[in-house]
Amino acid sequence: VVLDAGARDAAHTVEIVRRLGCRVIAVDPVPLHVERARERVAEAELDGLIDVVQAGIESLPLADSSIDAVWCRDVLNHVPPGSGLRELARVLSPGGSVLVYQTFAEQACEPEEARRLFAGAASLAESMSAPFFETAAAEAGFDVVSREQLHGEWRERMLEDGTWDVSADLLALSRLHRRERELVERYGHARVEAMRSGRLWGVYQLLGKTCPTIYVLRLRL
Repeated sequence: VVLDAGARDAAHTVEIVRRLGCRVIAVDPVPLHVERARERVAEAELDGLIDVVQAGIESLPLADSSIDAVWCRDVLNHVPPGSGLRELARVLSPGGSVLVYQTFAEQACEPEEARRLFAGAASLAESMSAPFFETAAAEAGFDVVSREQLHGEWRERMLEDGTWDVSADLLALSRLHRRERELVERYGHARVEAMRSGRLWGVYQLLGKTCPTIYVLRLRL
């Protein structure tokens, strides 16, 4: 049994079932995400293998030691990592593993630009530090089995494949900066900052200001 913690529209959930043939519990706290996840699961005709549940990673409606493995992509940066990791440790069976994908700030990212980037993306600043994350994981009872830093590789591939238009993001950022006061008055500060962070996310990965990282954690026996 695999837990997809922060499943969004269940795109990864469906792929996990198709590739591994396991049962998956997909949880997400956002009602719209849950609705879309259930629609995707029904379209894939995988209702018998996937359960979609509305819940946050900090409070999972699951029994202790009921999960064998966890898939967790771009989630722990939105909650205090200690509370999220402790809850994953509670529901995991002894020796169970967690695959975490998360983006961290690099030294090239100045403190103020990091603060603004992560605030706009609704990420906790302290969660964007790899050493802080690893300390929180150890305190929750996990050992780091492996860590792979992707740097800009994923974005490079997207550019080579033509699946990401970095020019469009740079144009949008320039226009947003030039018209920031007008856009804030029309749409509000939070929406403008969210748009700015979303457009900067991939650019900062290419520039080495942030680093997407894949961890495999194992719960200590």
